[in-house]
Amino acid sequence: MAGVVATAEACDSNAALLASGDLRVLQPVFQIYGQCRSFSGPVVTLKVFEDNVLVRELLETRGEGKVLVIDGGGSMRCALIGGNLGQLAHNNGWSGIVVNGCIRDVDEINGCGIGVRALGSHPLKSNKKGHGDKHVPVYIAGVYIAGSFIRDGEWLYADSDGILVSKSELSI
Repeated sequence: MAGVVATAEACDSNAALLASGDLRVLQPVFQIYGQCRSFSGPVVTLKVFEDNVLVRELLETRGEGKVLVIDGGGSMRCALIGGNLGQLAHNNGWSGIVVNGCIRDVDEINGCGIGVRALGSHPLKSNKKGHGDKHVPVYIAGVYIAGSFIRDGEWLYADSDGILVSKSELSI
């Protein structure tokens, strides 16, 4: 990432991309966790439901500044990310994680040098069956976003104002 893109500024200066749907704003339903309040990078997608085996598999790979976007179906019944996975993501160079679901070990995740967004926290760990799909288009925030899925390779920008998804990297 060459520099930090402020989401408000990106919206103000990219009206045409917003109008075309090439730049989308996620609904403001996510809580902010981790030490990095701002993060961005190319998206890697994952679709799971109350099972985090594939989450670990992806976070064990080199992140190279990417953002893991997990469609956990909006489940509020268990956590998909905990402190160990937050630290693993940081150690392997992931820029951030967005979870359409819950996390746990909030104090540990808040100590990690990574940005995390999730719907909330839940103390119960997830199942360990290995069900889910990697690198598939996903819906996040429980809605069809601006007529489009979030896909592998798109760019995600998150800061204290919100989360943007762009079909390509934005200029600063």
